[in-house]
Amino acid sequence: MRKAVIPILLVFSLSAYGQERKAADTTKTTDIQEVVVTSLGIKRQARSLTYSSQQIGGDELTEVKTPNLLNSINGKVSNVQINRTNGVGSSVRVIMRGNKSVSNSQPLYVIDGIPIINEAGKAPNISQYSNMPDTGDVLSSINPDDIESINFLKGASASALYGSAGGNGAILITTKKGRAGKSSITYSTSLTVDRAYSLPKLQHSYLSYDPAVPNQAPGESISSWGAKGASKDYLKDFLQTGTTWVNSLSFQSGNEKSTSYFSVGNTTNKGVVPLSYFDQYNVSFRNSSKFLDDRLTLDANFIGSLQESKNRQTPGASFSPLVSMYWLPRGVDFDQYGADNYSYLNKTRLLPAQNWWEIRPDGTFKGNPETQNPYWILNRNPVTVSNKNTYSALSLSYQINPWLIARVRGNYSWNSSDSQRDISAFSAPSLLANGANGRILKNVYENSSTYGDVLLIGSPKLSESISLDFTVGGSINTTRNKVTQIDNAYLANPNLFTLNNLQWNVDRNPGDGYHNIYWNMKKQVQSVFASASVGYKNMFYVDMTFRNDWDSTLALTGRNGFDYESVGANAILSSVFKLPEVINFWKVRASYATVGLGLPANLSNAMVEYYKAYSYGVDAGTIVYPKSSFVTAEGYEKLFPKPELNKTFEAGTELRLFNNKLNFDITYYNSNATNQLLETAISSNLGGIPSGSYYINAGKIQNTGFEASLSYKIFDTEKFGWTTTLNGSANKNKIVELFPSSISIPQDQLFALTGGGDYTKLKLGGSFGDIYGIKYQRDDQGRILVDENGVPLATTGNPGYLGNPNPKFILGFNNAFNIGKLGISFLIDGKFGGQVLSLTEKANDLYGVSKSSAEARDAGGVSIANAVYAPGTPQAGTAYNGKTDAKAYYTAIGGITNGTGIDEAYMYSATTVRLRQASISYTFDINSKYMRNATVSLVGTNLFFFYKKAPFDPEQVSGNTPGGVGVDSFGLPITRSIGLSLKANF
Repeated sequence: MRKAVIPILLVFSLSAYGQERKAADTTKTTDIQEVVVTSLGIKRQARSLTYSSQQIGGDELTEVKTPNLLNSINGKVSNVQINRTNGVGSSVRVIMRGNKSVSNSQPLYVIDGIPIINEAGKAPNISQYSNMPDTGDVLSSINPDDIESINFLKGASASALYGSAGGNGAILITTKKGRAGKSSITYSTSLTVDRAYSLPKLQHSYLSYDPAVPNQAPGESISSWGAKGASKDYLKDFLQTGTTWVNSLSFQSGNEKSTSYFSVGNTTNKGVVPLSYFDQYNVSFRNSSKFLDDRLTLDANFIGSLQESKNRQTPGASFSPLVSMYWLPRGVDFDQYGADNYSYLNKTRLLPAQNWWEIRPDGTFKGNPETQNPYWILNRNPVTVSNKNTYSALSLSYQINPWLIARVRGNYSWNSSDSQRDISAFSAPSLLANGANGRILKNVYENSSTYGDVLLIGSPKLSESISLDFTVGGSINTTRNKVTQIDNAYLANPNLFTLNNLQWNVDRNPGDGYHNIYWNMKKQVQSVFASASVGYKNMFYVDMTFRNDWDSTLALTGRNGFDYESVGANAILSSVFKLPEVINFWKVRASYATVGLGLPANLSNAMVEYYKAYSYGVDAGTIVYPKSSFVTAEGYEKLFPKPELNKTFEAGTELRLFNNKLNFDITYYNSNATNQLLETAISSNLGGIPSGSYYINAGKIQNTGFEASLSYKIFDTEKFGWTTTLNGSANKNKIVELFPSSISIPQDQLFALTGGGDYTKLKLGGSFGDIYGIKYQRDDQGRILVDENGVPLATTGNPGYLGNPNPKFILGFNNAFNIGKLGISFLIDGKFGGQVLSLTEKANDLYGVSKSSAEARDAGGVSIANAVYAPGTPQAGTAYNGKTDAKAYYTAIGGITNGTGIDEAYMYSATTVRLRQASISYTFDINSKYMRNATVSLVGTNLFFFYKKAPFDPEQVSGNTPGGVGVDSFGLPITRSIGLSLKANF
């Protein structure tokens, strides 16, 4: 099972005579004449392409199934960084060749050549107070068994024909369709058991009180800095064994005139956290039919899914049942607050009241930092997410003559995400927002996209030596987004969580516990495009593309249209020169492209005072104006809104050796993304620009790096086969420019990234996603300053640089063996470099529940390396070699709220090397009347780490946002999955 690394090119033309030679359910081939899918769904011969791409087959997605198909790709494609969020069904963050945009660095997703939207609900931020989970995305709802192949167009050259939508690259998904003369039924099932591991290391050897001191009892304080004594580890009993069951049934048949493919699928997950589940149902249908002597081809496609989940975990401490278990004061008997005893009937209100160590008999909280009974959170603060996704497409192609095809296509995609959290009366006061009867949090997101294009695709024969492939066309793409966010803590009747039970006639300004925000946004992009590929004797190729977009997001700016271009060339050196027989194929290539991104929808309304109210929406009847506007003063035209622009150069080579057994591909690239949309404050009147908050187009983000892939078929016989694949990539990101010199904004000012809370920021000279926070105070020699008691001092004022979470080098090592009908495969991947921050460990230290806090007490205190007494202390400037009291030390560096403790103490290496997945399978040839064969497999994912220093999985992110990477905000632990799968072909 190996993947072909295909140096794919930068235009989207087609060879009309190309015959697709891809084997069923895979794209793995060594044939240099193979046909691959490029932009706009056009097929081209791989040898003609002038840019790099990587294509993998559908069998690699289903070898070891994961609920989100993109998780199956981790480690298999070079220079593609994939980060997971919280739990099954959650969205996946995909970055190709580094972060390029402060607005959005996600690639464009394309199904069968037509773009789709991959949005769902609102992504959570890095915050202790997050209240809603990641709701998933469209890709998480696609059945991996319906995928024929996925092609990764990683550079601007490869995706240039998609214009602004393809500024961050594109992921092309080709779905399965029936085959002529063949009818078959395939059933596959996979059942895995899931266990949480890599949990925070906690202590159970010190109590929260001292039994020898009168009037001290467990549960008086949340901190566990008491006397020595044993306590039970309740966390292991609280977490349960999860299960994930995936089923898929597909039918396909066809003849020379018509082929059909139909499938249904289901995913059912019981989470490792009690009372959490996820259900998904999929359906897919595709038909391709030929008419008019096979000159007219109609291709229709439909994909739909329904998702329901409950108690999907939310980042942050507010609604995390795990945090309540982490912080449980040692010595408190959790068994008396368990699943059957988390509540009691309050006799005053005749309502369920919370039973918890932190709550007094009258139902009030003791005043500690609030935690809740985990079972109360799951039963009385539940969150539900309901997602619906549909995708339908129609393509009509007509063969005008042997070298010219006319094609008309269109699709409609729609998805909605409805998430709601119900907060019952007698929950923590801070969560009820002064509501006596409960509180509702509800987010409804509805997204739709309508796309249509007209293409003229030709490959006229100019001469025996010169070939020409061209594409001309136009498209129109309209997207709509409707958003409703409700937060109401004024229920008329207690614990009745329906919208008609909400009261809005209360005397309160919009804000927490009282808002109803609604806005409706529309965006349309109209485009014309053309491409041409000229080849000479199948040895040299030159590609050119042009696209012009008219984007409605630039309305009122004075500029509505912009164009993008690309040019590339390659040479097949193995055809130009006589090379040693060991070299079967050698190609060199280079390309240059300019692409970009438009503005967020409706934002440009802020250019005109009258339209400002239409930029955001209303909140409980109050118009919500944008907090920022655009600079429109004369003389500052360079700051006027404009699309982002990404200029990319890449060059690479591909080699195939030893009878095509060894394939090697390497690419160097350099991209510069300018005109970033930055939101910043101007504090004083500047040349006619009044003080205020503004959107400014400025900044330059540079990514430089390389990506390589090596595949070697070491043995290739029926009795024994072994194929190994190695993917490697490195990327260097730099903020070359931030705010323009024409305005008086300090160049060292920090710019906060969306979703990063107070931690991830941009700074001139830094890198995308840099983490900032509180550091140790140090002297001129870099030594840590401590007070007279040996307690380290923290910096004050502006936060300091702590590190960058993005890996410097990514490596994937995949091996596949076949011993007759026995198959064995495993994937090891590593991410090297980077630093991450753990807010979980920081809070656990503060409350004395971490293992390190117990070890420090056992050791008689904490030794601080390279420390000196601070100025102003009796021994100022002299080395500190003593041991600091453990409680004093961890109280100083630990913290739960922003601006407390010392963040630098909780930075860890992000380097990890893990056994990502492994499988052992055996195929039985049955060849009966109804069944052809069946394959039984033992499979596993996230089996273990060979190397990891961080107390959490650095790959996990809080949300699918530009700034949500690198900070652990009480996230869900990683799960190890082991199980069985069966695939039967009838």
